[in-house]
Amino acid sequence: MSFWDRLRDRLGGARDRTDGDAADSELEELEPARPSPPPAPPVRDAAGAPRDDDDIASLAKVGEPGGPPLPVAIAILRRARGSVREAEAVASALRGATERALPEPVLVACADILAARGDERQALRLLEGATSTAGLVLAADLHAANGQVARAVGTIERVLAREIDAPGAKERHARWRAALGFSAAPVRRLDEATMVAAVPTRGTFRLVREVARGGAGTVYEAEDEVLGRRIAFKVYHGRGEDRAVVEREARLAASLAGPGVCRVLDASPVDGWVALEWIGRGSVRDALRTGDLAALLPIERWARPLARVLARIHDSGIVHADVKPANVLLRQANDPVLGDFGIARPRGATSVGGSPGYVSPERLAGRASDPRDDVYGYGRVLEDVVHRADETLPLTEERAALAPWRELALRCIGPDDDRPADGGALLRLVP
Repeated sequence: MSFWDRLRDRLGGARDRTDGDAADSELEELEPARPSPPPAPPVRDAAGAPRDDDDIASLAKVGEPGGPPLPVAIAILRRARGSVREAEAVASALRGATERALPEPVLVACADILAARGDERQALRLLEGATSTAGLVLAADLHAANGQVARAVGTIERVLAREIDAPGAKERHARWRAALGFSAAPVRRLDEATMVAAVPTRGTFRLVREVARGGAGTVYEAEDEVLGRRIAFKVYHGRGEDRAVVEREARLAASLAGPGVCRVLDASPVDGWVALEWIGRGSVRDALRTGDLAALLPIERWARPLARVLARIHDSGIVHADVKPANVLLRQANDPVLGDFGIARPRGATSVGGSPGYVSPERLAGRASDPRDDVYGYGRVLEDVVHRADETLPLTEERAALAPWRELALRCIGPDDDRPADGGALLRLVP
C-alpha cells in the first residue's frame, strides 16, 4: 500500500485489520487534537452566505480545473483546523496527491493540521519537497521537536540563506546552534564568499575593484602589470598569520589542477595572498542575484560537468566542504569551475568552517569530512536555481523541464542514507 493510501486510511477512519499485519500498528487512530488557534471564519460565497459542507469535499479537486481556487482551499483547511472535521479535510485535500502535484501551500496547511494533532512524522513526509519559507520553518520546527537538532539547523539555514529577515528564523537558528554546542555568531547574508579586507604591500598587482568579501579575506579584480592580464586576487585577513592556510589552499588547488578547478597562478604565504585565474562571467550566485536565468538554464549545461568535477575531487580523496553558488564560477555556460579550497580537507579529517545554508546537517552534528557533504552543497545549489526559476518563469515547457533537477536536489539534501555517497554516485543520477 502506498504512503498516500495509508495516510488517507489513517485520516479517514479505521480499516480492516483482520490480516494481522504488524505494519498496521502504524495506522492506529489519531489521538485527540491538541488545543489549537480558533478556526478561520467560514468561507462565504459571492453573495456573502456561508458555504455548505461541500467545501471539504471540494478539496479533492484542488489544483484541477474547476476546483477551488488556492486561497479558498487554504481558507477551508484553516477553518477545519481544530474542528471535528479536520481529519476529513486533510484526507480530502490529499486525495488527488497520487495523480498530480498539489500546490505547496496546501501541503503546508495539511502538515500544520497533522502536526497540531501530534502526527509529526506524517507532517514531515508532506513537507519533504517544501521550498517555501512557511514550509521550511514548519519542517525545521518538527525536526527540532523530534530531537533532530542538526537537521533543524540545516533547514532553517536554507531559509536564512535567501531571506535573512524571515520572522523567527534567526532566533530559531541561534537557539538550535546553541543546543548543538556552537557559540553565538552573527548570521551572514545570502551566500557570502568565504574569503575581511587587507591591502597587499608588495607585488606587481594593481587592484581594480572588490568583488567578494567574507570571513577570511577579500577577493579583488586585479591586473598583473608585468604580464598584462586580469586576475582574481585573494587577500587573507591575517596576512602573515595565515601562512599555513594560504599554503595549504594553494598547494591543494594546484594538486587538483584540471577541468573544473580554478587555476592558481601565484601565491605568497608570507604576505597572505593568492592570485587566481579571472572568470569574467562570474558565479552562479551572481546570476541568481541579477536574475540572469539565461546563464543558468538549461541546468544540465553546468550541473552535469559540476558533478563530474566533484567526482574527480572525491576520487583524489579530497572533500571541498564549501560547495555553494558563490564558489561555482562559469567560464562558459557549459564550463563550471569550482573555486575556494580554503576549508577543503582529506576525507575523514576534522571538518572546519562552512557557509550557513550549505553545510549538511551531519557535518553540523560533528561528522568528519565526507563526500556526502559536497553532495549536499550541490543539491542546495540546484535548489536555489530551481527555486528562482519557479519564482520567475511562467508555466512553460522550460519550467516543466526542471522537474528532474528538483527531484535530484531533494535527493541530495535529503536523509543521509539516501544521499549519493560521492561525486561518482551523484554523476550516475544526473538527468
